[in-house]
Amino acid sequence: MPNDKTDPESRTHYLSGFPSLAHLVASDRDRTTLLYKRFDEPAARNLLYLQSELAELEAKQRAFDQHDRKADLETKQCARNILDFQKAMQTKDEIQEERWQLMKEIREKLKEYREALLFESTLATLPRPPKGVWRAFRSVFYNESQGKSDPFPTLWGQSAGLYDDIDDLVALRVHGDQDRLTTFAQKHLAFLFPVSNTAAQDTGTQ
Repeated sequence: MPNDKTDPESRTHYLSGFPSLAHLVASDRDRTTLLYKRFDEPAARNLLYLQSELAELEAKQRAFDQHDRKADLETKQCARNILDFQKAMQTKDEIQEERWQLMKEIREKLKEYREALLFESTLATLPRPPKGVWRAFRSVFYNESQGKSDPFPTLWGQSAGLYDDIDDLVALRVHGDQDRLTTFAQKHLAFLFPVSNTAAQDTGTQ
């Protein structure tokens, strides 16, 4: 039997869809195919919702404070001593129980809001993919095969257009050497997944 030194992984045919796309991303040792949708608009909307929810909760807490300024000494003591506050809540004091639940709700919402802010802050520092890599990736995603068949997306439904807008994509890793990146897009991706003549001209692949 001849000594076949070909990588078995290169001979595997992956089911078109999530399996084949995952293989494309995972098989790139340079990690330049780690391209994902930012979802900037829904992310921005999520932060807007969270801050508005917090604004309403804050207003409610301030209203409670104004009300309690005219309350009895026992109620005021709950605003000064956490142990008294806890005790009143545990003894089913309806007024303090309501304030306790509001405090917990603010704490949870504030945590969610600030975590979302930090995530967006981190994402904002990550660049969009270089055009050469993006074009090569899209040619694979759309299964362009040198005119042998009409292009079609690897993922269907609303996922079909995930990689259409480069400005709403994030590259988890971009090499400082852009020439090396271009070389990867031209040789590595095009070698593994033949692209159409149009895509080849876009990426500089011949």
